[in-house]
Amino acid sequence: METIIRQIKEIDSDLNNVICRAEECRKDAERGINFNHTCEGDMSWTKQDKINSLFEYLEDAKNDIDRLKDDVKVIRDYLTNLLDDVEYESIRRKAIGES
Repeated sequence: METIIRQIKEIDSDLNNVICRAEECRKDAERGINFNHTCEGDMSWTKQDKINSLFEYLEDAKNDIDRLKDDVKVIRDYLTNLLDDVEYESIRRKAIGES
């Protein structure tokens, strides 16, 4: 049971890390939007420059989301394995008559 509690705490920590990273990714995307808005008055920026800049931020955001998705899948796999362990332990206890 101690092992299961430790694993749950580790998963909780992993989830908190992913949430923090997601918030940082959101801030990066907002920075990209705000940066392009501040360039509105700058005549040295052409419309194409602004579009290129926005697409760079969009590509970065897409890559961040892909990494977050991969990390969430790993956490889901940890949870699946933990559930399998708990179910196995429950069946094992029933088979030997423990409660």
